[in-house]
Amino acid sequence: MGIQFFGEFLIDRWVITRGQLIEALELQEYRNLKFGEVAMQKKYLSEEQVKRINDEQKRQDIQFADLAVALGELNEAQAREILTLQKNNHLFLGESLLELGHVTEDILERELSIFKEEQARYALEKVEILDEVPGSLVLEVSVDLTRKMFHRVVGLLLKVGPGQIEKEAGTVSEARDLHLTVGISYIGSTSVLYLLSVSSELAVTIATSMLREDASDEPEEVIEDAVREFANMVCGNAAAKLAQLGQEVDIAPPETYTVLPSAPADKVVVAFPAHLTEGELDLRFFVPSS
Repeated sequence: MGIQFFGEFLIDRWVITRGQLIEALELQEYRNLKFGEVAMQKKYLSEEQVKRINDEQKRQDIQFADLAVALGELNEAQAREILTLQKNNHLFLGESLLELGHVTEDILERELSIFKEEQARYALEKVEILDEVPGSLVLEVSVDLTRKMFHRVVGLLLKVGPGQIEKEAGTVSEARDLHLTVGISYIGSTSVLYLLSVSSELAVTIATSMLREDASDEPEEVIEDAVREFANMVCGNAAAKLAQLGQEVDIAPPETYTVLPSAPADKVVVAFPAHLTEGELDLRFFVPSS
């Protein structure tokens, strides 16, 4: 079994139906308010302040609460209060399914134990890199920022498995609907090419988040520009993080491909199995062969 989220796991094991999962996710979304939403409810922040902090998050790898305090929009006591409220009131998927009567406590406990054991290698926080891969720090930071930006900007959870060396990049699979690839080169002591391929569904979701309006009817070039901007945001934040870690790199402007390019003779492909709550993607890098 590959990377999965708990709801998909329960569907595959015939514990719940897709309709029941959707109902539980909707209850979660209603209950689990974002930090900015809670801050607005308590009148600590205005909608404009929340938007300004969200925009700043695209340029800095900082949690919303910490950034709000750093920008002087909230004091530390207010931030702690909201974080405590979020923690105490957070509704997990299993709890949502229980509340709706779609599972029993015994079944939930059994299935959760099996799921955790099978999915232990696919962490949401840890990025596993092969030690022998040149530029491993660039890959580690880039994968970490990709995961964070999908969560913070697009609102989707991303699970990433350990990097795997592949001999050929191949082409974007039509069966998976991965029709758009954006590549960004890191230029520095180690030359690395970041490649993000997304499905048409995911491309529209990214564009909707970047444009802050429904992008489902936007022209293809607008969708493409939004995905390019998202990839550029990821790599720009990664470059800034690498500078903090003592590794100076620059990034080239993003390029768009309709198929994954072939790796040059002096490069190897390192692919990261990745899975989202919605849509499909492919995440890989070209790194020096030695």
